[in-house]
Amino acid sequence: MRRVRLYRVSAVVIRQRDLGEADRIVVLYTRERGKVSAVAKGTKRPRSKLAGSLQLFSHASVQLAAGRSLEVATQARPIDSHYNLRRDMSRYAHASYAAELLDALTDEGLADPDLFDVLVSTLGAMDRGGDPPTMVRAFELKLMARLGYGPELESCASCGGDVGGGGRGFSVSQGGVLCGGCLAAGGGAGLSAAGLRALRELSELETEVVAGRRLAPAAREEIGRLMRAFVDFRLERQLRSAAFLTLEE
Repeated sequence: MRRVRLYRVSAVVIRQRDLGEADRIVVLYTRERGKVSAVAKGTKRPRSKLAGSLQLFSHASVQLAAGRSLEVATQARPIDSHYNLRRDMSRYAHASYAAELLDALTDEGLADPDLFDVLVSTLGAMDRGGDPPTMVRAFELKLMARLGYGPELESCASCGGDVGGGGRGFSVSQGGVLCGGCLAAGGGAGLSAAGLRALRELSELETEVVAGRRLAPAAREEIGRLMRAFVDFRLERQLRSAAFLTLEE
């Protein structure tokens, strides 16, 4: 089948690196084609027409030309630059973590329009003033669930029994919450009722609703610790940006 030479995508820049003296390689997460890597020629030059639309975290309509190994970005029209994510240290750190996590968990060429919409709405909400740790916890939960990694938040991840709404436990290796009996048998960390309630709400609520909320300090610390351990276990490594999250939170 003949490959389409030119095509346009709605894209968010999730990673970039220099290529030679004038060019960059940009990794885009697109609505139409999932993750795509492309060469953005001349974007390191001061007068580049592409540079402004292909900054990190920017949402743009991008025209791509099919290449042998990498696509080539030929045009880009800005949709939302998410400027505030690059000028505020906390927002930058949390947006970097969300982008790196998405990059680490997805392969190129697998489109997921719903996941793209979650990414765009999360970055947009943080850019407009949403609480970064709260937004990123919700993004983590939605991303991991969408890709089939869990965590299980309704039934006991070990025995399948009911955990109700009370505080019980959480097991990184078993993939979710634990009932009292399984927690007592070992292998999990304690989880407060408030922490469990926050996890469930963040996983279920629309991003626009989460944007108006802010985790209480105790719940923020508790579920932040659990989710970082859960993500590290699934990836079998720690994301580089996670170290900056620890400092910011």
